[in-house]
Amino acid sequence: MTRPDAGQHFRRFLLVNAALLLISLLANLILERPVFSLVHALMLAAVGVSWGVAARWGWRVAKRWYLAALMPYLISFAFIGQIESFDILWMLLFPPIAAFLVERPRSLILWDATFLALVAGVYTLHWTRLYPLLYTDIALGAQLTALFFLAVISWFIQGYKAQLADMQRAFRQQLERQVDDGLQQIRGLNRELESTQTDLVRLLGELCEARSEETGNHVARVAAYARHLATLANLPEHHVILIHQAAPLHDVGKIAVPDRILNKPGRLTDEEFREMQAHTHRGHDILKASGRSLLQAAATIAHEHHERWDGKGYPRGLSGTGISIEGRLVAIADVFDALSFKRVYKPAWEDERIRHLFATERGRQFDPDLTDLFLDHYADFVTLRDRSG
Repeated sequence: MTRPDAGQHFRRFLLVNAALLLISLLANLILERPVFSLVHALMLAAVGVSWGVAARWGWRVAKRWYLAALMPYLISFAFIGQIESFDILWMLLFPPIAAFLVERPRSLILWDATFLALVAGVYTLHWTRLYPLLYTDIALGAQLTALFFLAVISWFIQGYKAQLADMQRAFRQQLERQVDDGLQQIRGLNRELESTQTDLVRLLGELCEARSEETGNHVARVAAYARHLATLANLPEHHVILIHQAAPLHDVGKIAVPDRILNKPGRLTDEEFREMQAHTHRGHDILKASGRSLLQAAATIAHEHHERWDGKGYPRGLSGTGISIEGRLVAIADVFDALSFKRVYKPAWEDERIRHLFATERGRQFDPDLTDLFLDHYADFVTLRDRSG
């Protein structure tokens, strides 16, 4: 809810006030009343100063300055007034108008009480004949009654404005609480959805792992390696998390590979190898239909984790940075884990042999920069492997 601009309202009031004062000043000059002209000119100058104070120190300070200048201006009419003069009407016009400039009831009461006390004091001087004025007792009594009546109306109006402001504030606070509660519920649902999605990805990866009779926790280890390597590569945290969550589905396409090929202990024939290679396309086709960023990343990884830096990989023969960073990261993670553990077609390799292969294939099979990071922090990956092996 947009709050009213009190400063703008005050500036508009000053403009109206200046226009009225200028008209009065011109009228008194025409009527050749120099004292009245001087009083109006001084108040017009005070309005100009109030505008400058508002620009420099804010409208709240300017408002206090204006009210302070307004009191002697209004009281002066009691002493310089003339019989049948209309100038006494300024005393009726300004108090209720000025009252609307005050923010809080306490300030309003202080202003009206001070002004009315001054007026009552001046009129008392007249009624006690200590300083008789040019106005009749009846005229002054009627004006004083009108002033008190207008002050009471102003107090009521200000009270209603304060109540309205309190109701608006309470409504705004309640609305903000409801919006916050709604956002918390949405965030909770999003977290639950993301958690469920991550669990399903992990379980599907483990299902594929179990079917291919690979060493237990292969997909979890590949995800851990990929995450650590992505962190070493200074990828943004949200990207690192995405890679970690998507990596378990890198071999999801193997779900369509026949068991006789998937778990064959000997060397594959050319036809069988082509069937095995097709798991990259099949994995991509399974995952690409989803609009979720996690499954989109998983589709990319499934499609590209067997591509080679030199362009001799499969399925599309991509090369260099034409391979996604996700595919390049998981390629290193997958090969490292595959070499580290026994498979149906080979025994586990020793670490020295694994390091030698990566050093040899740097810039050929694997991204050279990522390979350097992997070899420079090889002990970290061994720790991750041993921890979950």
